[in-house]
Amino acid sequence: MIGFIITGHGSYASGIYEAMEMITGTQDKVKVISFLPGMTADTYKNEIVASINSLKKSVSEIVVFTDLLGGTPFKTVAEQVIKENGIEVVSGTNLSMLIEGSILRLKMISSQELANQLLKTGKDGIDILELVSKNDEVDVEDFSVGI
Repeated sequence: MIGFIITGHGSYASGIYEAMEMITGTQDKVKVISFLPGMTADTYKNEIVASINSLKKSVSEIVVFTDLLGGTPFKTVAEQVIKENGIEVVSGTNLSMLIEGSILRLKMISSQELANQLLKTGKDGIDILELVSKNDEVDVEDFSVGI
């Protein structure tokens, strides 16, 4: 199994993690780290390092999910793992990526392979609702049941 760390600004990490678990059920080997207002860079870095070290005891590879490319969470993680093998850092994380990742990580052994697949999943999950014309009839029953 590949371990996950989910991090980002404010309550992003805890919120997207809760949404993932609502759909996929309880997840093992996942650490959630919020970069909260008023948190010092050292405190945040120490939480990142502790989570990586904790996961390394039980998994061989890790994918770290961050909210924004270039943001403090991304940069902090990148600085810690740049010379480590078996840890991939993904930015722009969306719920589609986490849901698919929670399934694929059970059978995949390469964090790099998983991260590449989830990048595709994340991009494919972004779309816009288009109606051919305003006069098109929309079947609202199609929207009545979620995932």
